[in-house]
Amino acid sequence: MDHASTIRPLTNFLGLRYCSSVFFIHATSCCSCGGTNSKNLLRSSYMTAKKLVYFDRFINPVGEDALKQHSAEVEMVKLSSQDPEDKLWEAMADAHGFYTIGRSMPDTEEMIQKSPKLLGIVSGLAGFDTINVPMCTEAGILVCNQTGMGNEPVAEHVTAAMLMLSHKTLLADRQLHARIERKQGELTGNDLQGKTVGIVGFGAIGSRVGEILSKAFSMRVLVHDPIMGDAEIARRGGESVELDDLLKESDFVTIHVPLTDQTRGFMGEREYRLMKPTAFFVNAARGYLYDEVALEKILKEAVIAGAALDVWETEPPSFDHPLLKLDNVLATPHTSGTSQEAIYNMSENAGKQVLDIFTGGRPVPIVNPEVWPAYVARYKDIVGQAPNG
Repeated sequence: MDHASTIRPLTNFLGLRYCSSVFFIHATSCCSCGGTNSKNLLRSSYMTAKKLVYFDRFINPVGEDALKQHSAEVEMVKLSSQDPEDKLWEAMADAHGFYTIGRSMPDTEEMIQKSPKLLGIVSGLAGFDTINVPMCTEAGILVCNQTGMGNEPVAEHVTAAMLMLSHKTLLADRQLHARIERKQGELTGNDLQGKTVGIVGFGAIGSRVGEILSKAFSMRVLVHDPIMGDAEIARRGGESVELDDLLKESDFVTIHVPLTDQTRGFMGEREYRLMKPTAFFVNAARGYLYDEVALEKILKEAVIAGAALDVWETEPPSFDHPLLKLDNVLATPHTSGTSQEAIYNMSENAGKQVLDIFTGGRPVPIVNPEVWPAYVARYKDIVGQAPNG
């Protein structure tokens, strides 16, 4: 006989909570036990299960499976992305956490309004542009992401894309599969050795791309990063230049900046026309950073040699997207940051972040660390105790 199944109904009836072999008494006071200390001991709000809502799955099962081992702290509510919206808001009415992947994030303002107990939003990926972070900060809600864990696969993807474009590997593969006989010299490409790469945004990913290309291929690394100082850019192995100069001098232009009001659509027709006719454009950052219509026009006019695109305005792009019809476009459906190692680590850390939030810890990393004082006050109002972090 399962003793737990026999005991749980009895404990529920008596106002007790069963947890393994230990009983927790839910009470607001206990005169015979002597006041405040016993009251705090008995409340043990951290041990009360809090609700996590998410759509379909974690990016890798490891995070989801780990949380299932903490059923005393985490009540997991899995919804289908095909469920009606009302079902989401019904679940969020008393939810403490929300886990999101990519563009599965609902409208932030509506979520805040309809989730009065929401403590934190955890992005399962590095990106968080679908979350209105300032609005969450104002509401006292933590926002977490998985920054840094997809750096290596993105940097390796960008390097591979440059090699495939420069050596015409992509075109050769397509022709061979299509049984097209090559013309003399048509598939003769160029080495990366000694060329110049222009990197817009020299954070963790951008600087890793620069490191790989400079060390492996002795490439010159030009950098445009208005936030990072020239000394830090130099320390990381780059030369700080203005954007127009970078575009004019580079054999490859790769962008690694977040999507903000300032960066949205910054790569347009004017910027493409500054590039060399032999240069390639690479984007594995965010779709809305570049003008897709202008890029199609530029490529058809042979203003630049080609492009590698991992991110799109609409993801995944439709199969009849105009850019997918061009032979000099290497296209992937936002897969650059999803190596097996990266998605495992991101999922594992996301699970830890959820558990930290629900048990009063301080998750790492936090997108909006300035929210902490307001978060602590709100946490105490909702949970009954302040977090320990």
